[in-house]
Amino acid sequence: MTILVGRTDNKRAADLFYDLALAMELQGERWRANSYYRAAKSIEELGEHLRSVSERGELRRIEGVGESIEAKLEEFLATGRIEALENVRDILPEDLDLLRNIPGLGVRRIAEIEMLLGIRSVDELLRAAYEGKIAELPDFDEGVDRKVIEYLTWKREEAAEVPTPYAIRSAKHIIDYLQGSPGLIRLELSGPARRKASSVANITLLFTATEPDGIIARFGLCPEVTELIIVEKEQAVGKTTSGAACMVRAVREESFGLDLLKSTGPDAHIRSLGKLAKERGLRLTAARLGKDRARTEQAIYDALGMEPVRPEWRGFPPCECVVLPEELRGDLHLRCVSFDGGLRVLEMASAAHDLGHRYVCFCDRLGGRYMDPEALERRNILIDEAADLLGIPILKGAEVDITPDGRLDFPTEHLERLDLVIGSVNARLNMDSKAMTSRVLTAMEDPNMDVFGHPSGRILGLRESIRSDMDRIAEAACDRKVALEVNAYPDRLDLDAESIRAIGDTKNMFSLGTDAAFPSELTYWEWAANMAMGACLPPSRVLNTLSAEQLRGRRWRK
Repeated sequence: MTILVGRTDNKRAADLFYDLALAMELQGERWRANSYYRAAKSIEELGEHLRSVSERGELRRIEGVGESIEAKLEEFLATGRIEALENVRDILPEDLDLLRNIPGLGVRRIAEIEMLLGIRSVDELLRAAYEGKIAELPDFDEGVDRKVIEYLTWKREEAAEVPTPYAIRSAKHIIDYLQGSPGLIRLELSGPARRKASSVANITLLFTATEPDGIIARFGLCPEVTELIIVEKEQAVGKTTSGAACMVRAVREESFGLDLLKSTGPDAHIRSLGKLAKERGLRLTAARLGKDRARTEQAIYDALGMEPVRPEWRGFPPCECVVLPEELRGDLHLRCVSFDGGLRVLEMASAAHDLGHRYVCFCDRLGGRYMDPEALERRNILIDEAADLLGIPILKGAEVDITPDGRLDFPTEHLERLDLVIGSVNARLNMDSKAMTSRVLTAMEDPNMDVFGHPSGRILGLRESIRSDMDRIAEAACDRKVALEVNAYPDRLDLDAESIRAIGDTKNMFSLGTDAAFPSELTYWEWAANMAMGACLPPSRVLNTLSAEQLRGRRWRK
């Protein structure tokens, strides 16, 4: 078989040799890494097709190409792959196509980040950048963390998929900045962000004011707005630091409620209200509803003879029984291990207690560069000490990688002594659906796996979901009493309400957690509760409604 290679595929060939260089760096073979790096750079800068050079028998004339690399190039031209690279792919980080294009990193720095911080994926890189840990590494620029965040924010903007918690944070900053402006009467968040969709491309803010142009002018001065795109008398659009575009639009005070309702959506909900209005001899217009009714959403629902629908539930069938925030007793996925190996057990548990949690469970990543059995034992001792000091139950859990062959990648005797084990897919994410499904189903046969963590594996705007048969996985999880995780970390939001509803009529249990590593991240708990309510989950199917004693020792599974 012959693979045709064009100029654009010269870049693909170069990337494969950059990957080989990275693999050699990680194995400590610097001289081989240098050879592959030189060849990759030369191929990338080549002014003609690789195939044309090969057909002339002149591959070795390319700088850095010797006998061994020539053979690998010929293999690539014939098959589209390099066997030597396939043999070492398991040691390479995930999301490499994304990582290698981040300005200021490159092969050698990716290797250093992996070796010094244990970072092997874009979600881990983001966490390190948020913490400012990359710039602390030797010979790294002071602004590297900011550059990483800016580039990945731009990628999300390009994908029109910004995690909604980040978009809402931008919206709140803008609202705070505009509040108190002369003549401002009302200002409200609208659009999919108000419905707590997982990701959005833009933010919509509706306002009424005596002088709308003054509000528009002040919007342009807001520090949260990085660039103005459109400026008109009664509306403006600007880019925000979250990557989402924000539109502020003036509406009339007498129709504010109607505009808010329609802008919030979704279309299916507005159509159903329109049909109901028609049956009552009304229409969803300010003129037909009347000024008093169009002012607020409450008045509109009253006119239609129905209870107001929470924005998160609009467009979905009504819930008969849904878990409420006050019924959720504690966060079942916290982290206490920092990139430098420090343990923040007391700090995290105390902050969670202050937020009203009646218990928490620490589920730090185990294995590899994360936490070995000795470190796990040290953490568990600190957990007991913190529980005694704070007077609240603190559960001992862990997140463990599911290997490609379906094993939990940590010694069984240590997992058996934990209260909650989350098994998750964090590597080899590109398996086909059949293989990935088999991988997860095999892991669920291990009695130590209590929760299937962040089941889709996605990183919003940066990584697609894994390919798997989620219906089969959910059915097996139900049979084996393995809960599915609702991970509320903004980069994931996995499973979200829509995904849970799509699973179908199962009796699966669900475990809610923020995946928080810092006290400030514990506020993501609001999103965990919102996703559970949006999915219409009853209290009986949410682990977090159980007592600590029911969770301890896996009593809930027996």
